[in-house]
Formats: sequence, structure tokens, C-alpha cells
Amino acid sequence: MPDFPHLKLPYKVAGVIKPKTWKGGPPPGQNTIDNKNQRKQHGENLGNSANELVAKWRKTKEEKKVEGIEIPNENDIPLFLKVDTAVFKFESLINWGIEVIAEEEDGYIIGASVDNLETFQQNVEQFINEKGTYKDTAAKIWELITDDSWRVNELLKGELGEIWDEIDDGEIYTVQLGISCYVSNLKIYPSRAGFDSEEKYNEKVSAFNEYERALQLERDSRQMGRESEIEKYSAIYAGEIHDIWDNEIDALHIKISICGKGLKDLVQNYQYLYEVKLEANYSVYEGEINEDDRFEVEVIGPSDGAPKVCIIDSGIQENHRLIQPAIDTENSHSYVDEEDSTADHVKRSGHGTKVAGAVLYTDTIPKVGQIKLESIIQNARILDKENSIPTNKFEPKLMQQIVSDFPNTKIFNLSVSEDEAFSGSHMPSLAASIDKLMHDKDILFLVSAGNLKLTSTTSSNPGIREHYESGEVYPEYLKVDESKISNPGVSYFAITVGSIANADYEDIDYKSIAGRNHISPFSRTGGGLWGCVKPDVVEFGGDFVKNKNSEEITTKEEICPELVNSTLHGAKAVGRDSVGTSFSTPKVSYIASRLHSEHPDETAQMYRALIVQSARLPDHCFNNPSSSDFAFFGYGIPNVERALSNSESRITFIQNGSIEPKRADIYKIIIPEELRGEKDYRILAEISLAFTSKTRMTRKGSHSYLANWIEWRSSKYNENFGSFRNRTIEYLEAEDVEDTSVEDAADSIRWIIRENPRYSNNGINRNNSTVQKSWAIIDPHQFAEEFSIAIVGHYGWDRNIENPVPYALCVSFEALDVELNIYEILSQAQIEIEPEQEIEI
Repeated sequence: MPDFPHLKLPYKVAGVIKPKTWKGGPPPGQNTIDNKNQRKQHGENLGNSANELVAKWRKTKEEKKVEGIEIPNENDIPLFLKVDTAVFKFESLINWGIEVIAEEEDGYIIGASVDNLETFQQNVEQFINEKGTYKDTAAKIWELITDDSWRVNELLKGELGEIWDEIDDGEIYTVQLGISCYVSNLKIYPSRAGFDSEEKYNEKVSAFNEYERALQLERDSRQMGRESEIEKYSAIYAGEIHDIWDNEIDALHIKISICGKGLKDLVQNYQYLYEVKLEANYSVYEGEINEDDRFEVEVIGPSDGAPKVCIIDSGIQENHRLIQPAIDTENSHSYVDEEDSTADHVKRSGHGTKVAGAVLYTDTIPKVGQIKLESIIQNARILDKENSIPTNKFEPKLMQQIVSDFPNTKIFNLSVSEDEAFSGSHMPSLAASIDKLMHDKDILFLVSAGNLKLTSTTSSNPGIREHYESGEVYPEYLKVDESKISNPGVSYFAITVGSIANADYEDIDYKSIAGRNHISPFSRTGGGLWGCVKPDVVEFGGDFVKNKNSEEITTKEEICPELVNSTLHGAKAVGRDSVGTSFSTPKVSYIASRLHSEHPDETAQMYRALIVQSARLPDHCFNNPSSSDFAFFGYGIPNVERALSNSESRITFIQNGSIEPKRADIYKIIIPEELRGEKDYRILAEISLAFTSKTRMTRKGSHSYLANWIEWRSSKYNENFGSFRNRTIEYLEAEDVEDTSVEDAADSIRWIIRENPRYSNNGINRNNSTVQKSWAIIDPHQFAEEFSIAIVGHYGWDRNIENPVPYALCVSFEALDVELNIYEILSQAQIEIEPEQEIEI
């Protein structure tokens, strides 16, 4: 037990607001206003576009029949339209006979007419004649696209789009198909206030739940039908379906090999596609420099109850004397067909072996003496001898299988990432599968941000040398799109880890590119998808040096992490021969394992929250970080001691909970008189909130990806608990649209990351992330008798209030500029607080 353990956060009020009448929403766009004023012209434009699409689709069907190919659901016409998202709920397009396939950028929607556009035409006629239910709605549909080039521009992702004009009809391509199978729920969970008896209310709730079950059955039927349709395409074009992953909400992903002609047919005509991409390439850095092999340390294995860390990688040299005592040999798995070996075959000094060693030896590897290892290492080999995931394996399904095969493991380290930046607008399937597993299984994935290659021949994915040759120097080249985080680092729930350098280096000829506590020149950077903070944290993964007199870029032992090598291909047992986010990630997995050891019954989200809570930005940007600093470092460098415990000058309160939309959990911390008033010191306050939720993939944006989402809000300077509670009620009652942030006030605490980016100078919206951390330095005279925090629940896409969001909350206070036992002062002040009953507020 630490001398200064974390304390449970004093709990005060859990409440639900009384329902309030809808007050209206944002104003329509100018196009909507113009369309309404030019009713006849706009209606005729939509009608003509619909007629043109019907004629084109009829021609396409006839041409395919001549080829002997029947298009599935031949009356379902693929569509691309633009709507006014400010005032038009595009999910209601089902009332226009249109199934929404996916939401794209700038109000564009991929859809499919399910009735040959007949309902669409009828609604347009109502608009033209200003009669009926849809007499004004068509004004909000700005455009129905008739040029079918959108199929290539919108559906093809990454390299596939670049080579599309070169696709050979007879060549076999392995691709991943993203297929929509979503069934929209347009009903709202019933409000208790609308019924005069509990019995009637319960009947309405039962009817709602039955309606949802019916939708799920329809969704499952849709999924099976679409699997069958792809199987028919595969049979027609001599294809092979390798595997299928279903997110069980809105998307079906299929890995298939198919000839170019069949691929073209799918892309041009299959109505329910929302993305198509080539199978991913993965890269790992291979070592070059070796070190002294003389190690006489006595290695003692971990205790039987030690935490388990599963290394999903290239395999591990399990008999390596520095790690063998920690290996859970009986449970090792190879997921490479026809290669039962779980060894690390990466030439010439391994990869998975290094990752495993970095969990066990986070800083240096002792050469003499005795060391007791603290974690049990499990080996899940996914990379073959070519450092690739085999074609017949599908990454999201593979993650699902691995988690199933290691049922008692809570921590998974994945230091394998795609070799290029992620550039899509929808969550990729590998990252989405990790998010789903973390939410469903209460486990923690730690993934690498990905690496820039030292050199690259691919123009769309330049290496560091190519950036320098083009005039982009460090760190500016890390800000371009090609340097962004790769998949699965964009995962919304995993801890994504970037890399920093830990030392300065300079000699006569060379100088380190980054230098101590600056972003490594190879580390891929954020921000994350939809404005979230990514990477989450950074750790030491190495640096490069540049020749002072030439363009040569290389590395030096002094600035590389010390790692355990695989000796299968002649490397020494230990070396400083590799750099990469692959090796910064397991250093954070080590912290997670220590948390699991000290707090075995805590949730994975609490481990996540405590790791982020322990993180600090480097000194050079801590007080006034820019958007680039967050893109480089995330929340900073985690610290194992801060994650595990406290000190006399620091105290951390923690709490787990779960919350439904339109509810608030409100906590207060008593600030005793010793910490208030005119004092000559400052207090650093830090808050971290971590949560997960069900997710969907065919929509874009943080709060469209998440079934429900939550945020934290704090009291203001010198604001008492009663005032804060009343203000929270007002906020909840007023909250009807996604941008809910109240106007900034002079007495609001100046948190570094705010709930509205307009209030800070870094442009970060705290509420776009699922681990929300911020900090502020507060003067004692600015504290009231209570410091209050509210956890507020919001609707995402799920309208069922019975699906709460689980969360973990951490609140820390640290005394700056003074020796002060803030731990004792604050812990004693909370003894008298008792939790109140849940009330309606």
C-alpha cells in the first residue's frame, strides 16, 4: 500500500433534470432560405435530378443483365445528396424512401433509394405545391448529385483511389469493404412526466424496448442479406472472402480478394458500400547497431498473481534469458497459419521481443545483481516472416479472437500500426474493433501512434529524408497531413502513445534532431479524428541525428532506448539499435501493469484515467501549450509514481460511476480554511475523465460516433456548491443541441483545455475526446469552501436512456512553491461528507 494512496472522491448528488419544452434549434442555412423562396425552381431541379438518376440506373441494370449479372435489390438506387445539416435530421430521409448509408463531409450523404425514388418525387411535388407534410422540407435538401464520379471520389480510400485508373480487370486485388447495415431509430425514450401513472409509463417503456428489439432483428436480417450479396459477387468474379467483421450496430466489414473487373462492379454499382480500401501494409523498424552482450544479472520471475500484459506483435523469443521467467508459455498463440512458431522472426534483432522487454525493463537493463520482474508477458504473434499480417487474416476479427483467447487479461499492447497516415472521415475497422472490445470487455489497449520512415519511395508517404530534401525541416514536417497518426492509433478509447527524445546529442559531425523532451523526428502526430486529443501521451522512443555538413540522417546509441534483442538472427542479447513509437508504447503498458497490480479490482477506464492524470507536458510548453504541442505530446509524459500514489504535496481523488443522458453526477471537495485566502503559494488542479460507449462507424464526428457521451464541468472561482448545482441544472435544462457551452465568464477557472475552444488559445475542444484532461493553477484566494465537479450525460445517437456510460474520474491538487502537507489537510477535511440520495433536480 502506498504511503499516500488515492482517495475515493466524496460523492454528493446524483440527479436527473425535469423535462423541458423544446425551444427551437439553429437557424437554417442561406441555401435553405433561398430554396424556399424559389420553390418551383428548386423543386423542379430536384425532380429533374431524380428522373435522370432513375434513367441512368435503368440503363445500368440493363447493361448488367446483358453481361448476365443481376444487381441485388435492383430498385435501390445509389444516391449522393447534400442537405442542410443545421436544420435537417438526415436520418429522417427514410421518410423520403432513402436509406442513409453514410454521412460525409460538408453535409453530403451517401444514400440508397429503396423505391426507385418514387417517395422522393412525391415529397418534392408536395414542396412545389406547398401542401402536405413535406411542403417545406425539400428546401433543406440542397442538391441531388447526378454525376456518378462521386462513387470513386467518396468510396475509395487511401492508395486505392490513387491507382484506380490503373486497375487491371484480370488482376486480383485484396480489399476491405465497408458496408452499411444500419436501421435508424427515430423514436425517443418516453419521459416519465408525460404519464399520470407508473403503470402507463412502464407500458410505454416496454413498447419502446420492443420497438428496439424489432429494429435489431431488422438490422441483423439486413446484415445477413448483405453478406450473401457480397458472396454472390465473389462467386461471379472468382473471388475469395477471407473474413467478416460485424460491429453489431451499423457496419459490416469484409476482407475479400477479387479481380479488378469485379472490384469495379462493386464500387460502381453496389448500393450499400461506404468505403473501400486496399489491405493495409504494416511496418516495424529493424535494428542496425548492437551492444555489449555481457549480462550477469539474476532474473527472478514475477509472482503468480502478477498482472498480465499481452504483446500483440511479431512474436517473442520466449527463451531469452532476460525475459523467459516472465513468459506465460502455456498460453502463447501464433495467428499466422502454417507457422506454429511463436518466435520473433524480425531480422535482425526482433520487434516483439523488444516490446516485451520494454514492458519489463522500462529504463535500463541491469548488467549485474538481481532483479524481480513485475509482469507476466503473454505472446500473441500476428506478423509473419515478412513482417505482415497474412492476407487471410482480418485485423478487426483478429483482435476479437485474441481478446477471446486471453480471457483473464486486462492489458493489451499493440505496437504494430499501418505504415501511412490515416486520412479517412470514418473510424477504420481495426480501431473501431479495439473501441468495441474495450467497451464490451472492460480491457485496456495501448497502441503506438505510428512512425515516419527514415526514407520512402512513396510520394504520398514521404520519409524524413524526403521531407528534408523538399525543404520541410523538423519539426514543421510533423505538422503536415502525411505525418499524422496511423491506424489503429486513431482509436477513440485506446491509449495512443507517441515518442519523445530523452537526451541531447552533439559531437563534431552530428547533432540530435529533436533533443531532450522534444517530439521524436519519426513520431506520427495528431490531432486525432474529429478533433480529439491524440496521441494521449508520449514516452521515450529515441531520436535521430543529422550530419552538420550533409543531408545524412542516422542514429547513435546514446539516444536510442536500451532494448532486449531477439538473438535468432545473430544479434546480441541487448542493444540500442532501434527507435520508434513501438518501444515508447510498452513503457506506458508498464505503468498500466503497475496500476493493475496495485488496484486489481479497478476498471480499465480508471487505469486509463490515472495514466493520463499522471502525464505532464514538458516544461517548455506546460504553462501555455499550443495546438501543435497537443498534436505532438498529447497530454504529456506519464509518471508511474503519480499514477500509483501521491505525496505530502499532492493528493488525488478517484471515483468510478456510470451516467445516463440528461443526468448529472455532482461531486464536491471541501477546501478547508488552511488552503483559502491570501497565501504566498499556488495550487495546481488537474482533472481527468475517461469513458467508453457503444459506437457506430457510418457517421462522422465525435458525438455521432458515440452512442452517448459525457463531459465534466467545474465550479468557478469562489463559487459555492449550491450555486454550482443550480448552474448545472440550468445548463442541463438549456441543453438541446450539440454545441452547449455557456458563455465564458471572468470568474470561470482558466483551464488549459476548455469545453469550448473559443475560450482558450489552443483551439482544443475538451469535449471531443473520451479521455478529457485539463489543468489550472489556482491561487488560494480563488477557492470557495467547496470545489465542485459535475459529470454530465448527453445523448449521442442512442435514444435509450437505459444505456448508461461508464466513467472514471480523477481530481488532483498539488501545492506549488511551498512545502505543504496538502494530502493530510484535504483528506481530513473530507471525512464528514456523506453521499445524498438521488434526487430529481
